Amino acid sequence: MEKPTPPELSLGDLKDELIAHLMQELCTPLTTIKTALKLLESPVVKQPQRQRYLKMIRNECDRQTSLISGATRLLALDRSPDRAGVKPLQLSQIIPGIVSTYQPLAAEKGVGLGYTVPDNLPPAICVETWVRQIAIDLLHNGIKYTSDGGQVFVQASVQGDYVQLEFRDTGIGIAPTEIPKIFDRFYRVRTLPNEYSNGAGLGLTIVQNILLRCGGSISVVSQVGVGSKFRVLLPTKS
Repeated sequence: MEKPTPPELSLGDLKDELIAHLMQELCTPLTTIKTALKLLESPVVKQPQRQRYLKMIRNECDRQTSLISGATRLLALDRSPDRAGVKPLQLSQIIPGIVSTYQPLAAEKGVGLGYTVPDNLPPAICVETWVRQIAIDLLHNGIKYTSDGGQVFVQASVQGDYVQLEFRDTGIGIAPTEIPKIFDRFYRVRTLPNEYSNGAGLGLTIVQNILLRCGGSISVVSQVGVGSKFRVLLPTKS
């Protein structure tokens, strides 16, 4: 079942709530890092335990970096240009290059990565850096949550007055109870295995807010153990 896009956030409320949530979220990795460092100081800690604590610290440092980076990007939308001065974009000149950039990461994981973006698509009306950010975030997620032997694919098509970009994967999928929450700020899917749980919970929020600002939308269909399809609609008319 597809999830409708909620109303756009007030920028004033966004800033206040984002800062408050960010402070709370940053406390968790800091507490974990301090605990791991204290355990490492023990003279009886064994090498397997040491490696586990060091991995814990690295994961939490990555999570902090992701939190700060995501919050910065979300707030930066306030300073982005409005739609009045936006130039039409040919997706066939943007998406293939981004997919190529992610080929090494996909190959390292044993994931097949491909795309179909016709040259004759109508131009999308959106800020180019925004379109790049959307593609980067959704491609990164698709590869991250897809295991060895899986597939990630990007396909572009025309849907009325919109160009649709579909990012589909054969990854772990999202439970039906989680789908209504995945666009919420700082929300991380609760049923994820530990190796996937160090994100900031801001990537999809950023994508959704970008699309709201350019007159587009995003929806998702997913099945646990089968994969996910994220469908992005970009306007072709001002």
